[in-house]
Amino acid sequence: MTKSIIVFIKVKWAVKPFSSDSHVWIWGGWAPEHKFEKIISKDDASALKIAREIAQECGLKVKVYDLASFRGWIFAQIKKVKATPTIVMNDHRFEGVPSKDDLLAVH
Repeated sequence: MTKSIIVFIKVKWAVKPFSSDSHVWIWGGWAPEHKFEKIISKDDASALKIAREIAQECGLKVKVYDLASFRGWIFAQIKKVKATPTIVMNDHRFEGVPSKDDLLAVH
């Protein structure tokens, strides 16, 4: 019986120009030139969305590991994950974006 769904994604940092309309200001009274944001790919986002929907329907927990972090990278090495997105349920591994039916068939 499956207790959790493990999802491996990779977050990328992007530098975006700072807009003066933003509510983020430095105490010195001047706005920074750039800001940093975390961005995930569309495939990673859709795989995470599908995993969360399945988990909500079946009462499972979702564990998300980011390959860009040290902890996520170590756990991916243990599970032998090379590409993202990857979803692991029990002994079954889905690379890429799986369909809901594929995940439900394993559960």
